[in-house]
Amino acid sequence: MSDERVYCSDLCLASGEPMLGTAVEVDVWLLLEYKPTWKAKALEDNDLAEQTRAWIDRTLAAVAQTGRKARAQFIRRPELDVAETTLFIAEDGGLRRFQGEGYREIQQLDIDSADIEEVAEPHYFVCTNGQRDLCCARYGLPVYQELRGSVGARAWQTTHLGGHRFAPNVLVLPQGAVYGRVFADAARDFVSTIEAGGMSVDHLRGRSAYPPEAQVAETGIDGACTLLAVNGTTVTFETPAGPRGVDVEPAAAYEVIPSCGKTETETVLPLRLAED
Repeated sequence: MSDERVYCSDLCLASGEPMLGTAVEVDVWLLLEYKPTWKAKALEDNDLAEQTRAWIDRTLAAVAQTGRKARAQFIRRPELDVAETTLFIAEDGGLRRFQGEGYREIQQLDIDSADIEEVAEPHYFVCTNGQRDLCCARYGLPVYQELRGSVGARAWQTTHLGGHRFAPNVLVLPQGAVYGRVFADAARDFVSTIEAGGMSVDHLRGRSAYPPEAQVAETGIDGACTLLAVNGTTVTFETPAGPRGVDVEPAAAYEVIPSCGKTETETVLPLRLAED
């Protein structure tokens, strides 16, 4: 029997809606291993002990008090049966990993003062939360399998990354970039680009530590750069040659179905590099 369901990511791809500038803004990522089945709102609806829930809330609140945006995710590798529970913390272009038995040690962890292992190699977190949106499982699971074949244990499943309609979505850390439409047949080339230290521009939604304007403007810079300022539609980066400004502008509006659970369209206003 053919699948006659209409998927939001299929509609989005057919519309040609650009992805740049759509990554969720996050300064600090907390990715906690949780192996049981994920529900639609997994971070709120789960069987974690109250002490672990309290640790998540306390840690997110502590980050927020510093003026930074934090986001918690669940992660898992269902095919691996290991005793340790893994926690990743990503911030400021770095990635750290803590492993302990169960959650007891994590419940006492201070992510700012604890001696936590630094991780240099890229790790890949694929949204596969089909309870949240059908596209995430339909397209995310095949990509996860492809990534597992390429990078092994550095590939993880994760909960909702935002932007169902761009599924399959992949977060790459410590790069801090969110990618969309990373279909299984493109996964090998995608990995090759990331492993070589590059960004897969064809799949890029944006670097999550940047606001939308900077997510778009970064693609106008060749080579390494650091965000200095966003002033309206002008974004300034520090480059090896000195400060450089990049202008962005509104693109044509799109009417989109944001997720498979919605029937009403929403209007989105993408940004693009300004034309000379």
